[in-house]
Amino acid sequence: MFEKLIDSFEKLCLQIIIEILLVPVTIFKLFQDPRRCYDLSAHEMEKEETERFHDYLSPIKLSVYTSVIVSVILMDYSGEHNIISKIKGLSMVEKALFIFLMNNITAVVFTVAILWYKKEKVNTVTFRTLLFSFIYTTVYTSTPFFILVSSAMFLGQTLNVDAYIQNLDKINSYGTREYLFFLVFLVFIIIGIIGIFKLFKALHYILKNNFSYHPYIVWFFTLLFFVIQLYYTKGFI
Repeated sequence: MFEKLIDSFEKLCLQIIIEILLVPVTIFKLFQDPRRCYDLSAHEMEKEETERFHDYLSPIKLSVYTSVIVSVILMDYSGEHNIISKIKGLSMVEKALFIFLMNNITAVVFTVAILWYKKEKVNTVTFRTLLFSFIYTTVYTSTPFFILVSSAMFLGQTLNVDAYIQNLDKINSYGTREYLFFLVFLVFIIIGIIGIFKLFKALHYILKNNFSYHPYIVWFFTLLFFVIQLYYTKGFI
């Protein structure tokens, strides 16, 4: 009995380690080519359920490791007028679940809208493919914040990025650690700008493969989805 428990614990630890290592691999692949948001989801959904997402992290797990973790880290330290600051009196688990659902609500709305247009049912492979594709696109908005917060935690030894930046203003002479943070902040800005363009390209590719209207209509809805996702993401900052 005890040996089986140890074996189960070993498998669990190994699975967690593998998934953590797959986070940067999946993010890199999605940043490398935005079309993979849809192509990877469609390719994996063609496989048997037990064979899916072995080489990459599934969208749901990736959302947990990026969107939820970053939002949970930021929610007690970000501005007073965003969505996160309005959550009061919830436990960490309840907040994490709320953030997870709110972070992916745009993916659900976009998916349902396209399914309605295609007259498809919810419980289909098409639904999962579209949902997974849109969830993958959140990588382009969450990754820069993940880099910034992780770097601030390491360099400033604090979760509070705002307080760390304010503390830098009071320092008379900057050291190596401060210059490293400014370098990370520059990387954060660059990746954020790249992510915006990648997000637009990913959304356009998804819609182009599921929308049979005139190209101008596809571009219009791409721009609409793009603006909605950016505006919604801004509420968490």
